[in-house]
Amino acid sequence: MNMHSRHELTKSVLPRYLRAGREGKSRILDEFCANTGYNRKYATSKLRAYRYAEALAFKVPGRHRRHRKKVYDAEVRAALAPLWEASDHLSSKLFHPHLPELIRVLTAHREIALAPHVERKLLAMSHGTCAALLDEIRTAHQKKLHGTTKPGTFLKSQIPLRVGTWNETEPGYAEIDLVAHCGESLAGEFAYTLDFTDIATGWVERRAVMGRPQERTHYALKDIRQALPFALRGIDSDNDSTFINQQLWRWCEQERIDFTRSRPYKKNDNAHVEQKNWTCVRKIFGYARIDLPRQVALMNTLYRGPLRRYTNFFKPVMKCVEKQRVGARVVKRYDRPRTPYERVLESKQVDAKTKVELAKLYQTLNPLALRRDIDAALALLFAARTRTVTSSRATQKVVLLPQSIPAPVG
Repeated sequence: MNMHSRHELTKSVLPRYLRAGREGKSRILDEFCANTGYNRKYATSKLRAYRYAEALAFKVPGRHRRHRKKVYDAEVRAALAPLWEASDHLSSKLFHPHLPELIRVLTAHREIALAPHVERKLLAMSHGTCAALLDEIRTAHQKKLHGTTKPGTFLKSQIPLRVGTWNETEPGYAEIDLVAHCGESLAGEFAYTLDFTDIATGWVERRAVMGRPQERTHYALKDIRQALPFALRGIDSDNDSTFINQQLWRWCEQERIDFTRSRPYKKNDNAHVEQKNWTCVRKIFGYARIDLPRQVALMNTLYRGPLRRYTNFFKPVMKCVEKQRVGARVVKRYDRPRTPYERVLESKQVDAKTKVELAKLYQTLNPLALRRDIDAALALLFAARTRTVTSSRATQKVVLLPQSIPAPVG
């Protein structure tokens, strides 16, 4: 008997074998082994494999495998997609704990209207199920980062190095960095974003400046200080000459602000702000060149308004609270995901008046409305495009600016 004949015989014997009782199965196996030459144990495994084979074109009455009814069906996935969109595509670890509050806020602002049974399923969903559903609707965008900062050589002996992990639980100690919006060319003048990330609360502030003059960066940092809901106590930067200079150093001395710097070529020393460079700047503006004053004004309108509120009030963050080496692996333990706004409310160093003002502001905010404002402003920003032609000695810029763009607010 050839292999094809054995397969055919197996398929013909299987229905009788599945319907038979214990003694009947034994007789069928004796007959099957005698005809095919199979070992009895192999014959049993062969029949079991054929039972679940997808190629089997028939069903055995009363012996087919029952499948559990799907709880989180297409209706639940359809409801989950806009909620994830409203969170700006958070990871499942951050999105799942934030989901009940997100549903409450969007329902209160009448952005969504969930059926009761769908809402119950979303609230009862485990983290694993949530992660699996998000995998089905996630679109991955991977882009390469480019660096443009140059190490400063001034005042390095006066500005101390900060080495190791941050242990500050008091808000006001932050990492700062510059993100270049140069496109594919470093020629000419273009915009930079000053990124400010508070270590204790995760509170993020950003300001756009044209070019790299120290005075503009210093002014942007002072503007950020005025907007913070807590006192600025310390800053930590890389070794870029935009930060390592007399002007910023003297200002920190006068204002009693601790000023430290990271080790040269050790990017992980500024890991907090480097991560925000992607999630809070690159993910929004991409790698396009931004080099018009009107574009910079629109960026600052976003940074002071909808982007600031959306990031700090509706995007939860996790903090690493413990690292433990187990053999060759480092096991990290994180705290419960909370938004920077929630962490500020929990801080004892923030005064009660500020907390009341933040709480009142939070009650008026609608995350989907903020997203719409952000998308509208980005559309205006990128409607003004530049085409740059570079030569070895000069740069000629052709500006394409539609007249429909209104004057920026603020």
